[in-house]
Amino acid sequence: MAFPKDWPFGCPSADTPDAVGDVFRIAKANSVSAGDMRSHHETGKLPRADPCLRCGLSVFRVLEDALNQQKLLPKLGNRIAKALLEAAFGKACLTKGQQPTHTTWWPYEGVDRAAPFIVVQEVA
Repeated sequence: MAFPKDWPFGCPSADTPDAVGDVFRIAKANSVSAGDMRSHHETGKLPRADPCLRCGLSVFRVLEDALNQQKLLPKLGNRIAKALLEAAFGKACLTKGQQPTHTTWWPYEGVDRAAPFIVVQEVA
C-alpha cells in the first residue's frame, strides 16, 4: 500500500496508526460520492495550512462531534455518513481541530474513499 506520489515526503509519518474503527464525515447527499471525499490538497483549499494535513480527510470518531462541526460549517453538507475503516484503507490519527475527536484520515492511493460510508443522519 502506498500514498499518492504528489504528497509531501514522509506524509503521513511512519508511526501514524492504521485507519481502523468507526468514523463520521459530513456529506452533501444521501449517497456519499467521490466529491464528498476530496482533500484540501485536491481542491486547492487552505494553501497555507500544513501540507500533510491538507492531504488527509477530516473525520470524527463520534457522531456528536460530526454534528457539532456540521453546525459550525453547514456549507459542507447536511448529512452525516459513517464508515468502519480497516487497515487497508490507510492511516489515521487524532489531529487538532474544533472537535475533540477530529481525526485526519490519509487514504492509500487507489482506495475508494466513498465506498465504506453510508449516511446515518440528516441534519435539519
